[in-house]
Amino acid sequence: MEEAICLSLQELCRQHTRLGADDICFLEELAGQLPFVAELTNNDIFIDALTDNCVDAIVLAWARPRSRSLYGHSVVGEIAYATREPAVYQCFSTGEMVRNVRGVSQEGVPIDQTVVPLRGASGQVVGVLIMERDITYEIRQEERVEFLSETAERLSSTLMSLSMTGFTWEEWLGNGIFVLDKKGGITYANKNAARLYRQYYGKEPLSGDLMSDLNFASLGDLLGGLGNPRQYDFDDKSYLFQAHPLVTYGEVSGCVVSLQDVTELRRKERQLNAQTAIIREIHHRVKNNLQNVVALLRLQMRRSESALVQTEFDACINRILSIARVHDVFASQSWDSIDLLELADYMLSKLIDTFVLPGQRIKKSVQGKSVRLPASQAVPMSLVLNELITNSLKHGIKAAPAGEISILIEQSGSTVHILVADSGRSFDPAVLGNLDGHLGLYIVNLLICEQLEGKLSLERGGGSTVAKVSFQLASAEETG
Repeated sequence: MEEAICLSLQELCRQHTRLGADDICFLEELAGQLPFVAELTNNDIFIDALTDNCVDAIVLAWARPRSRSLYGHSVVGEIAYATREPAVYQCFSTGEMVRNVRGVSQEGVPIDQTVVPLRGASGQVVGVLIMERDITYEIRQEERVEFLSETAERLSSTLMSLSMTGFTWEEWLGNGIFVLDKKGGITYANKNAARLYRQYYGKEPLSGDLMSDLNFASLGDLLGGLGNPRQYDFDDKSYLFQAHPLVTYGEVSGCVVSLQDVTELRRKERQLNAQTAIIREIHHRVKNNLQNVVALLRLQMRRSESALVQTEFDACINRILSIARVHDVFASQSWDSIDLLELADYMLSKLIDTFVLPGQRIKKSVQGKSVRLPASQAVPMSLVLNELITNSLKHGIKAAPAGEISILIEQSGSTVHILVADSGRSFDPAVLGNLDGHLGLYIVNLLICEQLEGKLSLERGGGSTVAKVSFQLASAEETG
């Protein structure tokens, strides 16, 4: 920082910053509160603003607690260079709060800086509020911890002598503990470890060689192989083993092998995997049964020569297929929910392939937020999408040489919004008031209002017909 200049906040702002009168008044008001903040936090508090070069900052105000301060003289008016005050520069650059950045004060005291952006009436960052905290004690504590870590080499020799002193450890984080010498022999085992060893190896642990029992040729191999937890199964029990080296005067003198019983965890994992497999199989069979129903309907449809009957059969088949597609997705994944964005894209692609006419060009777009639907909502939503997309293809775009269908998915809190728009001919939104003769829309309205407890609206604008669907996303309690 440069030498301080005894000027008021307004004068400093006019000479060194690009701030307007309103922003200067805003900072002046905040500066009046600094003594209270300094006393409350027992730390030095500053207000800085960017200088004309938009890189460095200038100290506009400073308050110190009455008990003590990091500074022996006022620093108001001094320049805080970006290279020396990275936290201040970062806050101005990003507009975000910066916490706990360490540095050194002018007096050589280690400090911790927290910098908060100050936004004016326009919403722009016009200054920053800085709290500097003396962390001398914390630094000393860290140095002490580092020193204790360096002495751990000598402490490990004490650990190796546990078996000779008669001292026994209690449970260590709920795990069994073995202490091995450099040859892999067991010199200590706590109650859990000793019980396990007697049960599966039929002898006392202090006469055993755990390194050989676990099929390692050397202590180095054991430390490498068990550096990360490795599972061992004994009969119907599962344990995670992990090795931790013991170092004495710079040399590995043995290791501690910890073990954790994960039998119950693995049992629950197997149950979950089995349940998942069963659920996936159920979805697969439901999909196959629905496809069998579709095949039967198609056989029946071919027996009729009536174009109207065939059209109704075709609509019914597509509705069943829309349900089958949901179960097809569930059958290929292990989740109990489905991504609405992926479902919409899947449904739109399948239906375009089904209804597009030779030479007809249909552009599709599916955008928005990824929302996961539980199975209870995925099936009715697939039917809703089927009807809306089918309606756009068969009645909106119809035989036009080209067209576009777009789907937008949004979420506000727990409310999901779906917009299905097509570039087809004009559609009368008033049809929702009288759905006689409009079975597809009747089904949509029924599903949305009764099963999804939502709302449906139709609008015409910008050359497009837009169907809007809104409903509440079911919670875990509601679907459980």
